[in-house]
Amino acid sequence: MIVKHLEKPYELTIFDALYLRIHFSRKEELYHNNLKLGYEGELRFEQSLEKSLKESFYVLSDMRFEFGTTSFQLDSLILTGEEMILLDIKNHPGDYKFSENRWFKMPNKEISNPLLQLKRNETLMRQLMEHLHQRLTVESYNVFNHPEFTLYQAPLSKHFIFPTQIPRFISSLNERQPAHSSQLKLAHQLISIDIGPYPQPQIPKYQYTLLKKGLRCKECHSLSMKTEGRRAVCLKCHNHEHVHDAILRNIHEFQQLFPGEKLTTNMIYEWCGKVYSQKSIKRLMERHFISVGSHKWVHYLDNNNLTDTLRK
Repeated sequence: MIVKHLEKPYELTIFDALYLRIHFSRKEELYHNNLKLGYEGELRFEQSLEKSLKESFYVLSDMRFEFGTTSFQLDSLILTGEEMILLDIKNHPGDYKFSENRWFKMPNKEISNPLLQLKRNETLMRQLMEHLHQRLTVESYNVFNHPEFTLYQAPLSKHFIFPTQIPRFISSLNERQPAHSSQLKLAHQLISIDIGPYPQPQIPKYQYTLLKKGLRCKECHSLSMKTEGRRAVCLKCHNHEHVHDAILRNIHEFQQLFPGEKLTTNMIYEWCGKVYSQKSIKRLMERHFISVGSHKWVHYLDNNNLTDTLRK
């Protein structure tokens, strides 16, 4: 049972919303791609667990803890009746090699040894468990789940789970002793001490006037959508959807980038590239949001913003 589901990281949400609206530096582009790869790998593995792991085990995704002055992050944590299993998900495509206890992305770019990070997390988690007076055995594994990952000269290690081994690994977990109420209590205790994402996200600087405007495609993510009656059609990949769905998705993107900005018909008309009439956008917003003010000072709140406003 998934007790804590994976959530899309804030950094990735902002990078995705800025994609093609500003020019990313090479460093920002690489960082964005790494964020996407990491999230997609963790999500794919969580979905595998949700599909194949018995309900009698408890899964916590994307946890970050602090012990002493040191913080550490876990991609996935599974509680069985006798063990706590820590999983570090590696969604690396391409060819790698292991040589003299060092890792290389072929042909010869050295990268950090994933086993060192794994063992560090295992040690810190074992110390935290002792602090919480828990007696579960702690195990840890690197899970390489990209279908195009290959490791040459791979060492025989019980800590490595390669793509073709994942189904068997999950099957072996199903043979463990089922978790019980004390493990569920521990799961909620761990959630209560999760310190959340890193406090200083690495996102590009941006401002509204410098962002490219347009209606983003759901499939190819380009800003190439045009409206044809009730349809929004992508001129690049030819995907189409109901225009209201496309507009609402792009409004949500705007809210993510500018959470303190008032939603107005003119603002959303411009944000979506002026491909849908202001009159139609006004009707759409009146249907899905709550209007505040009157005449030219009208702006719109969703339910979350309305709750925040009423609290003030």
